[in-house]
Amino acid sequence: PLRRAWRWLAAEPATPGWRVVRGIVLIAVGVAFVVDREAILDLAVVLAGVYLIYAGVSTVQRVIYRPRDAAERPADAGSPARAIVSRHRALVASAVATVLVVGAVSAFVGGGGTTTAAPAPGPCNGHAALCDRPLDQVALPATHNSMSVPLPGWFSAEQDHPIAQQLEDGIRGLLIDTHYADRLSSGKLRTDVGDPSQLRRQASQDGVSPQAVDSALRIRERLGFSGKGPRGMYLCHSFCELGGTPLRSVLDDLHDFLVANPDEVVVVINQDYVTPADFVKAVDDAGLGALAYRGPVDGRWPTLREMIASNQRVVFLAENHAGGAPWYRLAYRSITEETPYSFREAAQLTDPADLATSCRPNRGPAQAPLFLVNHWITTDPIPLPSNATKVNAYKPLLARLRECQRLRHHIPNLVAVNFYKRGGLFKAIDAINGING
Repeated sequence: PLRRAWRWLAAEPATPGWRVVRGIVLIAVGVAFVVDREAILDLAVVLAGVYLIYAGVSTVQRVIYRPRDAAERPADAGSPARAIVSRHRALVASAVATVLVVGAVSAFVGGGGTTTAAPAPGPCNGHAALCDRPLDQVALPATHNSMSVPLPGWFSAEQDHPIAQQLEDGIRGLLIDTHYADRLSSGKLRTDVGDPSQLRRQASQDGVSPQAVDSALRIRERLGFSGKGPRGMYLCHSFCELGGTPLRSVLDDLHDFLVANPDEVVVVINQDYVTPADFVKAVDDAGLGALAYRGPVDGRWPTLREMIASNQRVVFLAENHAGGAPWYRLAYRSITEETPYSFREAAQLTDPADLATSCRPNRGPAQAPLFLVNHWITTDPIPLPSNATKVNAYKPLLARLRECQRLRHHIPNLVAVNFYKRGGLFKAIDAINGING
């Protein structure tokens, strides 16, 4: 069968139309080999296993039962006794084949072949030393307002690069905001603000001043954000009028990164102004639901290697409303504790006299398993990269992380910054993890 299949694949069709079709198919298969090599290898192994089972069963059947040619048949071949023997041989052959196939399948399934990912041989989040540590004993570099990036349509940015590049650069914690917004015929986004008082409460949670809220509302009215348009979910910082990215595109980027990097674990905290059901559906539609961490969060956390081996490599947490799936859980009810996040001057994060105040408890219960250190300066209406250069510098950043660790009796698991490329974020994270450069 393999030789026949190869001859069929290698044969050049006679007509030009079928030649074109064959060429397109070969190109598509070649692209699949390049883009998703692991899936192709898995498929090849499965097909090889199926063929070996087929070949083995065929060999055993030929030994047990093979119809004889007329010249080989004895004179009594047509007798009732001979017919009974032939039927017995056929039954034995079928039984042996069944046992072999069932045994092979049972060994595969029972060994976890259909449910358990093979242990990844490489490092965990870039370092072999992290593999045997539970998630709550690992420090991860994170970005605040991860979606606020220099892309068309954004009024200002708080990060240096889009989320896809952040992940490639080593960011493993994403703090995002999700909103409903209408995309108008002009291409602009209009946020579903609902009750203005609710909007102001939401903005205050983002560290946005009342004056900035008033300015944004005036811009919204002045630029004529009117009319109708399809509603969708977008990543925006309080106001999608000032910048928004479709949620689906970012989830696709996260999915592609995790598939291409099977040794990485990521944490996502969603400041959610969309329903849990809608967010969970978007995650599932992007293929991320299968990669979501579904294990316990109130006792022993798995090690990074265990999360990687089970292929549960992204932790989804919600600030306001969880549910919709067992893996989408509230961040600050019992899982995460944090520091304050409203800092207006760099000295508040760099002056040794102010470090204790900057590390005091904010949201979340004491001794929660995950500890978020918020480390950025808020300036309205434009974030200043120069502030990030000061507070993200290696020595002052590490000094604050050490002080927060001492006062809160917990390793900083997520260190969220603005303009992550400026300063020494990754070097400080390595120092907290005890990894030498």
